[in-house]
Amino acid sequence: MDEGNVSDLVRYTKALVAIQIQAMSKNEDPVKPEILMARAGLPAKEIAELLGKSPDAVKKTIQRAGKKEA
Repeated sequence: MDEGNVSDLVRYTKALVAIQIQAMSKNEDPVKPEILMARAGLPAKEIAELLGKSPDAVKKTIQRAGKKEA
């Protein structure tokens, strides 16, 4: 697989993940999409881009979730 194909695959995978997270967020007691994506290893900047939020807002959500789990 060449670099261009890998780049496209990554982009499409991120889009599919974002769609799935949006669908899951409509459940009654959802886990915030930011948390799911962070647990999957995505950096806050990419999460923010996928969700249309600022990186600072994403970081704050992740930080708050960490405090609740502690």
